[in-house]
Amino acid sequence: MPSAPPTAADAPVVQALMRAIREVYGREAGPRGIGGGTVAAFFRQKGLPAAVWMTVTQTAHQPNEFCLLSNLLGDARVLAHVFLEEE
Repeated sequence: MPSAPPTAADAPVVQALMRAIREVYGREAGPRGIGGGTVAAFFRQKGLPAAVWMTVTQTAHQPNEFCLLSNLLGDARVLAHVFLEEE
């Protein structure tokens, strides 16, 4: 898959995600890249700004990989805030 330019830090979707993380988790988040690929690249290739978020444990891609239900539910709340935010 060809690479796609990153979504700008000031893009509305990025700003909405940062506000939602602050609201749900009470902490500041900032845009950054990751070492692997995400589904966001498919959207960015089409010219659509995209951002991804997930609260992770330190077990990614290991035999004991898992996610905490509390993280999953919290992240669902983050996405709900993004989707329901009024402009």
